[in-house]
Amino acid sequence: MRLTMTQQKRIGNIGRYVVIAFWMIFTLLPIYTAFVASLTKYENLGKNFLYPTDWAWGNYAEIFKRIDMASYLKATFIYAISTALINVILAVFTGYALSRFRFKGKGLYSGVLLLTQVLPQVVIVVPVFLMMKKIGLYDTYGSVIITVVATSMAFPTLLMRSFYDSVPRALEEAAYIDGCSRLQTLFQIIIPLALPGIGTAFGLSFFSGWSQYLYPMLLTRSAEYTPVTVGISRLIDNQTPWEMVMTGTIISIIPAVLIYLLVQKSLIKGLSSGSVK
Repeated sequence: MRLTMTQQKRIGNIGRYVVIAFWMIFTLLPIYTAFVASLTKYENLGKNFLYPTDWAWGNYAEIFKRIDMASYLKATFIYAISTALINVILAVFTGYALSRFRFKGKGLYSGVLLLTQVLPQVVIVVPVFLMMKKIGLYDTYGSVIITVVATSMAFPTLLMRSFYDSVPRALEEAAYIDGCSRLQTLFQIIIPLALPGIGTAFGLSFFSGWSQYLYPMLLTRSAEYTPVTVGISRLIDNQTPWEMVMTGTIISIIPAVLIYLLVQKSLIKGLSSGSVK
């Protein structure tokens, strides 16, 4: 029996919803399991994965007594904000240079940028560690911020270049005729048109800085400079309080989720604008 166009469309929509529902369950199940464990007493862990049997909300107060959670969250915010701001500033100017200027080594520089994204972090951790010890930046905010920016600036830069490429050069030429300098043209005409890309670059860089683990683990020791990802991992030992680990995990997720909910429209708009342009 041949299906009508309406029936085919309906079946296609059902298929899409099934795939989306499966993917949501697949991605959210670990978070839900962590939430259930965070509200469970240690002796009851693993007995029920569907809902908390103890509703042990006291775990969320206890985690701040067991580890210096406030310092960990503060350090995480500093790393995330600093990474995002520096990446955006660098991307705004570097992306413009790659889009508008011709200079020797331009192709090589673009290749090096891409190379920083495909190199495994473990390849460079030893040289980075030794360098930070040598220059006296070990166990400071600067060691982590510099390393994270250096290894994550490629995507914001290439993203901004794609936005600049989409801006007609005729707008710049008209500004030059009106007496604007190159910097005036960049700040008054080009950057306002590329604001969706700047917002997207900032958001993605923020989440990249928030989720860092390997570099902070190697480059920090004091609680003051330790992000929440590393701080929680230091709970793990031979008698790991897994309910505390899950509680800390949920606490570390909440700020990032709230920030994402605030900026998700800008992120989606920026990414879709870049792809269309």
